[in-house]
Amino acid sequence: MASWLKNISKFFNHEKRSQSKYFYRLIWIGCMSACIPVVLIGGLYYYLATNSLTEQIKSDTQSSLVLFKERVERILQTIELESHQLATNHLIRDSFSTPFFQERLISHREILEQLKVRTLENSFIKEIFYYNYKNDFVLSNEYGYISTDSFRYKEDIEMIMNAKQDVGWLNLPIAGAEGNISYVRKLPILKSGKPQGLLVMQVEKAPFQDYFPTQKHQSSFILDHQNEILFKDNESPLNTLSKNVSALNSIIKSEANHGIFYSKNENGDRLLYTYDGRSTFGRVYISMIPQYAITEQLTWFRWMIVSSIFVFLSIGILLSVYNTKRAYNPIKQLMNYSKSLSKQEVASANEGELSVIKDCLETLNQEKQKLGTLVDQMEPTVREWFFQQILEEKYVLNDNFYRKCEGYHIPIQSIYVVMTINIADFGDTKRFYDEDKPMFFFAIKNIILDLIQNDPSFDEIELNYLQDNLAIVFRFKEEIPSSQIREQLQGFSSNLFDSVQTSLSLAISIGVGGTYSHVSDLSKSYQEALLALQYRIYKDPETVLFLEDFETSKKKGMFFYPREFETRIMESLEVGDLKEAEQTLNEFSKAVSSFESYNSIYQCFHLLLSSIIFSLEKKGKSIIDIFEPDLFGQLKAIQTLDEINKWFMNDLFPLYQSLSDESDMSNGSLAVKQICQFINENISQDITLTQCAEMVNFTPSYLSRLFKKEVGMNFRDYVLMRKVEMAKSLCVETDSKVSEIADAVGYSERNLNRLFQRYVDMTLSQYRNNHR
Repeated sequence: MASWLKNISKFFNHEKRSQSKYFYRLIWIGCMSACIPVVLIGGLYYYLATNSLTEQIKSDTQSSLVLFKERVERILQTIELESHQLATNHLIRDSFSTPFFQERLISHREILEQLKVRTLENSFIKEIFYYNYKNDFVLSNEYGYISTDSFRYKEDIEMIMNAKQDVGWLNLPIAGAEGNISYVRKLPILKSGKPQGLLVMQVEKAPFQDYFPTQKHQSSFILDHQNEILFKDNESPLNTLSKNVSALNSIIKSEANHGIFYSKNENGDRLLYTYDGRSTFGRVYISMIPQYAITEQLTWFRWMIVSSIFVFLSIGILLSVYNTKRAYNPIKQLMNYSKSLSKQEVASANEGELSVIKDCLETLNQEKQKLGTLVDQMEPTVREWFFQQILEEKYVLNDNFYRKCEGYHIPIQSIYVVMTINIADFGDTKRFYDEDKPMFFFAIKNIILDLIQNDPSFDEIELNYLQDNLAIVFRFKEEIPSSQIREQLQGFSSNLFDSVQTSLSLAISIGVGGTYSHVSDLSKSYQEALLALQYRIYKDPETVLFLEDFETSKKKGMFFYPREFETRIMESLEVGDLKEAEQTLNEFSKAVSSFESYNSIYQCFHLLLSSIIFSLEKKGKSIIDIFEPDLFGQLKAIQTLDEINKWFMNDLFPLYQSLSDESDMSNGSLAVKQICQFINENISQDITLTQCAEMVNFTPSYLSRLFKKEVGMNFRDYVLMRKVEMAKSLCVETDSKVSEIADAVGYSERNLNRLFQRYVDMTLSQYRNNHR
């Protein structure tokens, strides 16, 4: 040690620092002086930090349990609400009173579609089936229509029918063995006597494991209203309840909604129990952490104090060994290196090391932005962008154009044809959304590339996504005759249509433009392909449309607007005969389709729509209600004659009947009364305007205006008023606690007090004292 210190002293003498001995003494005295207060302060800090950390662990445990409860409750209540909505659906509700319902295949299909929609909308639901006791059959997503004896969940159905509860969560034998928990509801609802059927939703347990708290050694589970385990995490053993009977009894008997406490289990282990009490549906969320797990988290702090002493001693030694020049030397090297790399001017050494490093980081950021800009410019590739410019005719035919063609290996003279692809199913807005289009076009693009690889007849193709269409540029060898080109395109289009239909369950329309020998004429072929797609309006059965077929077969002559059919349609609508109106509409469509002109056909349907709107306006209907659905915009978005007929029959005619019905107001009053009754009967739930609008088949905006007109207040104020009235009644007529009253009206205690104070100007306790 002495020899080592002597060498260090020589090093300082070599640097001509005469006071190195005194400097070393100061360093060592400082280190020794630091050790004593470090030990004293560390001991005090250990005591305070241990308590603080323990409380923090408790708080984190409670917070994770609350978050776990909110997430799981939201999922469970959503499933329970969907079950109620399905049970109140008129198809299921009327199935028990409809004679020979087992033979009504259309009703079966509609019920199965409802079950499938619910299953697809909620990823947690694995299976939904409807059981009819009277007719002894089951409708299932997996099996469709099946007799009860052949259904693999027959044992589960018998267990549910024998159970006392009408609705709730059950762990059934067969479904439970498959890792599912079932939410069952006996049908029909709100009727006494023996149930006539069942609605069962099977929910996978595995996805719920992602919502359980993940703290080490923590066990969590959920009790239902009968104090049976509903869910548990994978870490919890099966005998969790049996080992913690005393603690769980304390939680069950507790009047508090939530709490945290220590208790020993039957093995004598001390555990920290955290619970969040009964929810609206009687579920209790419980978490357990052994005390030794909390203690283990404090072990690191004990070693921190000892380590701190050695750290401070090490700092003193390092400060005495390394002088300022050697400490500064790496930074100086970094500055010199950054200057040699950067072409921009950086701060001088006199301005400080931080300025130099800051300038270097700014240079790196600028280079990063340049690289990002370059990447953005390369998407799509330059070649694809150039083809897009040609198709959209955004180019100038000059030497630069020909140089680009040569640079991108695009022949000037060749045989070019443009094909456009449009997804026909997007006219059905209930199935797809506009944001889904790029995804489907990407899938179709991959299918096209696979077909091209298997078909050597094409010389080269290019793909571009333009104006909600996929444009394909085909290049053929010059010696191929035009008849063979058409035959190849026809075959390719048929294969593409079948592949898309099989792989994606989509219907597509394909338009093919003319054949040109110069690359600059690609824009003409592209516009012709788009024009060919427009002829779908009277050529529905044809999926591949060649413009040359329509250009050579255009009819010439005089055509007249079918006014007599329009008059018959209007007369049928005015008397409410929708069937006659639909039949006449079909005759109207046949008449206008004979025009074989895209613009003429659309103008005829626009005139018919204008006549219907004018008729509604003459009846005195609100012009706001008429134009709110944007009828002309909806008609413009439809591409085929069949879709236009369906839109008139399924959307416009019912809308006309709804707006023109003389008993509209009385029907509105009945709907509002039905909603008010629903609010009164379900005051403990979270009731929304959208939910009620779906129940009476109104739009939310129309229901909001109608509700305020009938009741005198808006929907939200009425719901809040009814909750306050219910709270008043429970406050005066019962001895329930404020928390229990809050649960009964679907609020937390804090929010209920705020709401009560807002409407009554006093708290619940004050109101109870004043009215008893």
